[in-house]
Amino acid sequence: MTSPWLLLGSGWIALCLFMTVVWLVSRVIHNAGIVDVAWALGFTLAAALYIYLGHPSNIRQGLMLMMNTIWSLRLAWHLALRFKKWYPEEDPRYTALRAQMGDSAEVKMLMVFLWQASILALMTAPLAVAVADRRSDLDVWQYAGMAMWLVALCGESLADYQLSLFTAQPLNKGRTCQIGLWRYSRHPNYFFEWLGSLAFFIYASDSPYGIWTVICPAVLLHLLINVSGVKPAEAHSLQSRSDYADYKRRTSTFVPWFRKDLS
Repeated sequence: MTSPWLLLGSGWIALCLFMTVVWLVSRVIHNAGIVDVAWALGFTLAAALYIYLGHPSNIRQGLMLMMNTIWSLRLAWHLALRFKKWYPEEDPRYTALRAQMGDSAEVKMLMVFLWQASILALMTAPLAVAVADRRSDLDVWQYAGMAMWLVALCGESLADYQLSLFTAQPLNKGRTCQIGLWRYSRHPNYFFEWLGSLAFFIYASDSPYGIWTVICPAVLLHLLINVSGVKPAEAHSLQSRSDYADYKRRTSTFVPWFRKDLS
């Protein structure tokens, strides 16, 4: 059995090197938003490394690797399109962060990139645990994980598609998307991203050390709610959209739910 700790340690080193290269690219193009695309691609990079080191040979390992790679490439494609739409402008989150950092912003930004590499390595823990497990049989946990993963993949894809349709209409400039899933959650994309992380944990939970990977959806939930997701996104939306305050009062923050009737 390949040690999951060997896989995770190797993944952390590889992802730190990868993010250092991405930081150098961001300096050349003067846009730190490229790190979002790199984050998504990092899961595919980790999968390739774990395949090389772990020599997976059964369906349980193969399904986890397939789910991870599909999730990673779909998200990377979506974020790359978003980055292209913004470019050469920078995502307001990174512009604000850069302004807070002052004169040593570029060096501090490298630390931010390496911090993201470390979190990314942690998020691959269910993958490392599953690849290290040599059992080939599928149990209820794998079927439950695959079902939740499919719901999360379809949900996040639908949320991203609905938002892209809305923002593509010139008449909607400066307005808040309130169609489809966005009518029931202010951040359905973040919710389904978290649900995907939960699905990977469930899939790997009965493998050796698998139960400890519950830290992955827990950490991601904290990051999405309090650090890099909801809080900065809503602060920007409240400043840039006149209808957002009313939308915020009526609509669930994270989990899709029925709207409040304030009449």
